[in-house]
This record gives sequence, C-alpha cells and structure tokens, in this order.
Amino acid sequence: MMLPEHVARLNPIIDEQQAEEFEAAIAYAMSVNKPLIFSIYESGVVNQLKGFTQYINYEKKMLHIKELSDDIHFVLLDDIVGVSYD
Repeated sequence: MMLPEHVARLNPIIDEQQAEEFEAAIAYAMSVNKPLIFSIYESGVVNQLKGFTQYINYEKKMLHIKELSDDIHFVLLDDIVGVSYD
C-alpha cells in the first residue's frame, strides 16, 4: 500500500524553466509545422509520442497531437516530461 504522498513523489517534477523550454519548442514546431517527440509520463512509465501539435488548450492544460499515423492524442501538459525535435 502506498500513501498519496509517496505516489506524488514518484511523478517526475518539471521545473518552471523546463516547462518554458517545452512551451517554446512546441510553439516553434507549430509555427513551422515540424513534428516533435514527446516524452509522456503515464502510470509510472515514460512513453514516446511523435507527432504534430495541432492545438494547445490552455483552459484544460492539454495538447492536441496528431501522430504521424494520423491518430489524435490529447495529452495533459502536466504529463509531459520531455520534448525534442525529430
């Protein structure tokens, strides 16, 4: 059994500077229609997603990402632990 405090410590912590770098990379990639590789933390595992950011929903703190296979993913900004160019 794990206490909520322990579970919270397992989640990766992104500092403000990293979050700003992610946002800058996403904004640039959107402006030139370039795909990104997103590292997304899900249930204790970091998964990779490669695709184009179609929309940033600031109200819900969520990205709409179109994968190269044309699948659409909705990713919470808080779940993103890495962003890089292809």
